[in-house]
Amino acid sequence: MEIPISLRFFFQVVSCGVALGLGLVGDGLIAQQVVPLDALNSTNDEVLLGWDGSSLFYRSIPRTSDTEKAGAWFLSQGQEYMALPKKGWASFTDGKPMNLRAWSAADWPGIGEVQHVAVDADRGVLVMSALQPAGDFDLFMAQRSGSEWTSPLPLTGLNTTADEVFPNFDSGALLFASNGHPGLGGFDIYRSERRSHYADCTPLQKGVNTAGDELAAVSDGSPASQGYYVSAVRMGGQGVDLYWVGTFTEDNARAKKELAVEVVYRRVPVERALFEIHDRSGVLLMSDATDGQGRLVLGAVELDAALEVKVSMESGRSIPDGAVCHVYELCGPADCGETHWPGWRRVRSYRIEGGAAFVFDLLPLDALERWPRPSGQDAALWRGDFPSCKVNFATAEFTLSKAVEMQILQWLEGLNWSVNGGYFEVRGFTDAQGEVVRNQVLSEQRAEETARVLVRLGVKSSRIKWSGHGVAYEGTTEADQRRVEVRWVEAVE
Repeated sequence: MEIPISLRFFFQVVSCGVALGLGLVGDGLIAQQVVPLDALNSTNDEVLLGWDGSSLFYRSIPRTSDTEKAGAWFLSQGQEYMALPKKGWASFTDGKPMNLRAWSAADWPGIGEVQHVAVDADRGVLVMSALQPAGDFDLFMAQRSGSEWTSPLPLTGLNTTADEVFPNFDSGALLFASNGHPGLGGFDIYRSERRSHYADCTPLQKGVNTAGDELAAVSDGSPASQGYYVSAVRMGGQGVDLYWVGTFTEDNARAKKELAVEVVYRRVPVERALFEIHDRSGVLLMSDATDGQGRLVLGAVELDAALEVKVSMESGRSIPDGAVCHVYELCGPADCGETHWPGWRRVRSYRIEGGAAFVFDLLPLDALERWPRPSGQDAALWRGDFPSCKVNFATAEFTLSKAVEMQILQWLEGLNWSVNGGYFEVRGFTDAQGEVVRNQVLSEQRAEETARVLVRLGVKSSRIKWSGHGVAYEGTTEADQRRVEVRWVEAVE
């Protein structure tokens, strides 16, 4: 029994609400743009569930009354959807229906009906909002202990005699809505930092919070926009809709990233590799060549539309077959760590197949952030087109049969992994049935079990990186979603 969880952490179950006007909201010297997500809003109540950097998750609940959102409304049933961004922060494709099931706390006596669960898989914690005997909703936290979760404890520094609902994580910090803390009116969104052990909270800035009801918010992940997706009761209205609220200036009105490239062949820099970037209409945006280190800073590149990148040799000769083009993103000291190119973090690599020119698409976030599979629209090949092996599992199972172990062994025998530098990346997934917390654990169990098989077959554990990622949003059938992907990532430097 399995349920979706995002790449990093997921947000489960029911509703939201927020009062936001349209246009610009002033907050000191910062102007915030408030944009309704028109492609997703309807005559129903649209409830924000989460955003993982590439997909927005929400629930559509039939609008039966215009009364204040409280009590049983937080446990309302509806249809869940996933939508993909088209351009900028506020333009989305039509929502695609998903099958999510409410999560149960049957294993934890004393916990009432669960309204919403947020899982921070990176840090091994979850926070839930659950119904209390007095009729209000409070927040509880549990931590991972091996393959199990500890008994949830109340977050007493955040809970009030009123409602605390829709927890979501933002890089370790906790966002939630409450009508029991001092705010601008009704429900507001509050932030509690991990370093405080979630003992206190502060309201989000004016613009996200208003005199209306804000019932859920998640960061859009952009430092430039400082934006949030929110569910809100419209100013002067009755229904709950989805909005994007963010800083609006000419410089960040469109999503941009500071990018650079590096071309190497057999670890030797390729000088005078010519890069030409065109937009969808064919307009040339830039043309420049790599320096003596094989590097070229592209600058602030707009990622709102697909950008075609053409690589050729300025001299007109063929590109060396097997050359590698690395794409880098500008990073700060806190984010870079130890990097090959100081100040730049590598986010993607292409293996160039040779010839007069090589063309690939530089797409938005999914092309730079997601592991290691480019968009279906992208004609590029990943470095080495990483050799991979996929194994499937029965529902709710994580053990592998002898026949599957033999399949993995045969795949290993076709690689040069024992003589070449590199590592195995093992990622576990589930289908879209079941419960969020158990699904995350199950995906990790599948990955860990596959890693054990690799060790039994002769791979050193130090050369294996395994992780669980909950539901697999890619897959034509549920059987295909219940899988582990094993990829051999050969060292390229």
